[in-house]
Amino acid sequence: MITLSSFRRRLSAGGRQVELELPAGQARWLDAQEHAGENIGDTETHSIFVELKEHRPDSGPATPALGPRAS
Repeated sequence: MITLSSFRRRLSAGGRQVELELPAGQARWLDAQEHAGENIGDTETHSIFVELKEHRPDSGPATPALGPRAS
């Protein structure tokens, strides 16, 4: 995910919720996931998602995740 604008969002998946704030210009890895998002900030959310066809080389079994992974 590449953030084009700064934003705050609430993400929900599998009965869990997290709130996150990201600045513009961030490039982050996200594991495959299904989630719902809600804009909770004062700005619009603009980002680009690039989907890879292969698993991340250093990953084990897929685990559910919400939001960007810490780099």
